[in-house]
Amino acid sequence: MLYARGAASDYDDWSAFGNEGWSFEELLPCIRKIETYTPIPDRPTHGYSGPIQITAGGADFGIGKQLLDVAKEYDPVHPQIDDNNDFKSGNAYSPCYKYMDATGKRSDAASRYLYPHSGNANLTIVVGKRVKRIIVENGRAVGIEYTTDAKSPEGIRGELVTVKARKLTIVCAGAFGSPCILERSGIGGRSVLEKNNIRVVVDLPGVGENYQDHLGLCPVFYTTDETDSMDDVWSDPKPVAEYLQEWQDHGTGKIAHTGIEAIMKVRPTAGQLTSAGPALQARWESFFQSHPDKPVAIIAPFSGVPLDPGRSKLVGRKLFSVVFYILYPDSVGSVHIASGDDANSPADFDPDYFSKQSDIAEFNFLYKMTREYARRMPGYRGDMAGFHPAFPSGSAATCTQAAGPVPMDAPDIVYSDEDDKAIEKFTRDTVFTTWHSLGTCAMKPRDQGGVVDARLNVYGVEGLKVADLSICPSNVGNNTYSTALLVGEKAAMIIAEDLGVNMTADGK
Repeated sequence: MLYARGAASDYDDWSAFGNEGWSFEELLPCIRKIETYTPIPDRPTHGYSGPIQITAGGADFGIGKQLLDVAKEYDPVHPQIDDNNDFKSGNAYSPCYKYMDATGKRSDAASRYLYPHSGNANLTIVVGKRVKRIIVENGRAVGIEYTTDAKSPEGIRGELVTVKARKLTIVCAGAFGSPCILERSGIGGRSVLEKNNIRVVVDLPGVGENYQDHLGLCPVFYTTDETDSMDDVWSDPKPVAEYLQEWQDHGTGKIAHTGIEAIMKVRPTAGQLTSAGPALQARWESFFQSHPDKPVAIIAPFSGVPLDPGRSKLVGRKLFSVVFYILYPDSVGSVHIASGDDANSPADFDPDYFSKQSDIAEFNFLYKMTREYARRMPGYRGDMAGFHPAFPSGSAATCTQAAGPVPMDAPDIVYSDEDDKAIEKFTRDTVFTTWHSLGTCAMKPRDQGGVVDARLNVYGVEGLKVADLSICPSNVGNNTYSTALLVGEKAAMIIAEDLGVNMTADGK
């Protein structure tokens, strides 16, 4: 529900693979078409009449303002603006907006695109099933087989149902599901298929490769008893009925809140680059330096502890957290099938997190940066051990409890080499996925590991497309929901053209 869009250069990177129609300027009409952006009028990259509603949400606990106020004084290098989702501001702080309408309800693809058409006789929605494979005959996709036993209480285990396609088969199963469906259909790398006793229909080794994500950490801090937070909603059912009533009556309150009120897109300063070491310096020079619209990371203060609901109740203290996650990890993984026959078998998934030291270096400087913000926030009352590195005895970085924040001009914590090792261990032990998974059916030339072309056609098979985040050839610097919606809009235009339906980017 966090509204965060990427950099213009992200989509120009896609176009650079030879994908005609996918540059930022070509995609901008689709981007605007998606949304109704209410916080600020008349911005050229925003839309004002689309199905997805963008608002500030129905509550504000002040944690975001605390951090923004600290950043303005402590970190003036990073400007504060009213909108850092303009596709060009890669190094700025702003308020956080949400995929939420004026009644406090989530504005999502299902409610805005699918449910309004549930009465359409041309649409059949089948739930609780699992696609086993695409049926390919004479080089053309002619339908699918699905099982009736995927979390389906009425299903008969093992039954297969066949559905035929007269014109197109379109796979939209995401970065995990789509490559596995292709591989079970005989479309993938020969070695993977033969290992799972699947006949090779198309030798396409890019299937399941190029897995990318955004990785995060969540340091936690004590705050004052007076600070309001989301923890009681996330962990204690007793007050929820009261909050639900406020939400139903007015569209406000904790149910109409995500716990996030500010979003910071950051790039390291020259000093941070120097202290982070050669691994990050090399990554900076090869990737980030020439693209000033690309942030290295997003930082978001949370009112509560999103990854450990109930923690404040357990310790008897109010808590807040400052989550950060890197947007362009250098480490790239893979997703493949582990069974050629069982559609419900877990995938053979290797995210390959931290195989590149530059990713560790980014976490190192981000941990230090966010901790300095937190120490200066008015509500700061110390660091919660267990949600920070286990620094060696006597370290200046040891977690402490406090009666209040440090002065704005207090010196930063000085970390030793041993402290840096502790940060790396903490990072490797506690890193989490943001579930921004993409890239495993990449839209690239076939000889560069591509799976689909610019029209989303799977190489080597007629009548088969993939349309989801798996088609992203390279990463995007944002929470990926906005990109998923964009891929959907662009895919709808491509499919309409293929079927002879006249549809423009503005929907006319």
